[in-house]
Amino acid sequence: MMITLVSLLIWGWLNQNWLVTGVVLLLIAGSYISSWRWKLKVDQYYRIGDFVSILFVLAMLYFSFAHTEQRPVFIILEWLPLFFLPILLVQIYGVKNQLPIGILFYSMRKRQPVSYLDFKFPYATICLLGAGAVNDASLIYFFLFIGIFSAMLWTVRSKNSPVILWLIVVSFAAVLSFWGQQSLRQLHAIVEDKSVEWLSEWQADPFKSMTSIGDIGDLKLSNKIEFRVKASESLLLQQSSYDRYMGQSWFASKRIFSDQANYSLANKNSDIKQLEIFQSRKSTTILALPSGTLGITGLEGGLLQFTPLGAVKLTEAPAYVNYKVAYTGKTVADVGDFDLQVPKQHLPWIIKIKQQLKLDGQSPAVIAQAIQYYFQQNYYYSLFLGKESNADKALELFMLKRKAGHCEYFAVASTLLLRSYGIPARLANGYAMQEYSEVEQLYIVRRRHAHAWAIANIDGIWQTVDSTPSQWLEMEEQQSEFLQPVYDLFSSFYFKYKQWRYLQSLLGGQSNNNLILLGFVGVLLLVLFWRLYISRKLLLKLNTKQHDHIERMDYPGKDSELYIIEQALAKTSSARMNNESITNWARRINNNELLIIGKMHYRYRFDNENFSYEERKKLKLAVQQWMETFHLEHVNPEKVPPIH
Repeated sequence: MMITLVSLLIWGWLNQNWLVTGVVLLLIAGSYISSWRWKLKVDQYYRIGDFVSILFVLAMLYFSFAHTEQRPVFIILEWLPLFFLPILLVQIYGVKNQLPIGILFYSMRKRQPVSYLDFKFPYATICLLGAGAVNDASLIYFFLFIGIFSAMLWTVRSKNSPVILWLIVVSFAAVLSFWGQQSLRQLHAIVEDKSVEWLSEWQADPFKSMTSIGDIGDLKLSNKIEFRVKASESLLLQQSSYDRYMGQSWFASKRIFSDQANYSLANKNSDIKQLEIFQSRKSTTILALPSGTLGITGLEGGLLQFTPLGAVKLTEAPAYVNYKVAYTGKTVADVGDFDLQVPKQHLPWIIKIKQQLKLDGQSPAVIAQAIQYYFQQNYYYSLFLGKESNADKALELFMLKRKAGHCEYFAVASTLLLRSYGIPARLANGYAMQEYSEVEQLYIVRRRHAHAWAIANIDGIWQTVDSTPSQWLEMEEQQSEFLQPVYDLFSSFYFKYKQWRYLQSLLGGQSNNNLILLGFVGVLLLVLFWRLYISRKLLLKLNTKQHDHIERMDYPGKDSELYIIEQALAKTSSARMNNESITNWARRINNNELLIIGKMHYRYRFDNENFSYEERKKLKLAVQQWMETFHLEHVNPEKVPPIH
């Protein structure tokens, strides 16, 4: 038990949970001070295990949905010793001082005979795991863990093995574990560096656009709702823009994030509008914002960083955010060195298309409008990606032969055509805000609403040039799943809950929720202890009935006065257990007088013929003296059967 107590102290020290640790230590110490013990059936042990499991699942659900500064997994890990405390208490306050293994493993409950385990070492391990939630960068936790775990292994070591050999093996394991955790830390760093590339399908990369031009197959769509928007009009919300084309990919030449806001300069004659975005976010999120964003409010607790090309990154914010954006719809920003660059490999098809357009000498605004009209009248939207794996050739095939493709074909082609007329242009991507929910009174933005378009600098203002035929939204809508309304209904409920939690956190309702949770846990604990108390009373009644049955049996020595002592203690914590020998009973309650009486009783019970009259009187006298002492210390003599 000493190892368990030390592990508990380590948990309290590293997590600074001294008050809780003190209460737990008092509960454990009570088992050494008090002789009161539970006598539980196997099914009652299993009921306690189920209670702990339900409590654990409820806590996981609560912390998954609650707004907390710490991640739910670390909160659960930190409080693991409290979750498993009822199981430890049931063992140390139980008669057997062991637990049926089925209390932890449901699959073991039907196996016979019932196997038992000592939960002290597992609980010590749980305390050490909980202590690891503090995530201390020093080596203190590592050495403490190694020390406690080595002490556990020492208690179960083979006595035939040399101590030196045991120390060498344990030391080698400690060194190996240290090397292993350092290697895992390096692996985590590598995975983190590659995560943007691996998850590029779901998270915009503000530095590089890996377009699906040149991919083979069908465009994969997802109905997952990314965020909701409260606005007065449908918009294109931009996440990133790219100005440099190189190696069949688009790059952002100015890619350094800074804390300095890079919002658009507002045109004095432009009306300022506002929209509100409701979004569940990842650890790092590239915000989707309207053109001409002037300011963002509601994200004061998070960290916003900006690039010169308009990407805005949000970090250190809650998992759910609700923020407002002021915008004009007109972006005023400088023109870069790469905004007029046209790759040589695309000049052949550009020249052919320009011969059809015949726009030389026209104003930039007229050219941009004509390019949009040309694509919408002569090309079609398609979810088929094509059969050409080379992006440059795939774009040429799209422009001259296929004349059907998805939004990135139209966006890239429009960008290059605009540049060929001397108009600065960039490739932009983000989301098209088109689906409006009458029920929620909000715009719904799904993953399949991800969109690409061109932006052109016309008369000093960066304007949207979206050449994709308008039927693209209808075509993608037709690809939606049959059960989408059901999914949307659950998503709406979840959104309402997240919104309520967000408002509660703003109003300081977190403490109230914690009180509600603590009250709920308190009620569950009261129910558990009440059930244990009732079970104990039923067991005592059952034992009394069994003893009454024994007294009616016909056997030698059935009139022994020892049964009067047994009857007097039947309703106390010193009651004789079912099938417990008198010797074990006397030793368990630490009563030497009862031990002497038990020996005389055994002679009267099993050697009745040789038990003399004088010995019989001595047994009566010993029981009478014991009862007199018992009367004085515990009960009213009138309520105890007399000795005849």
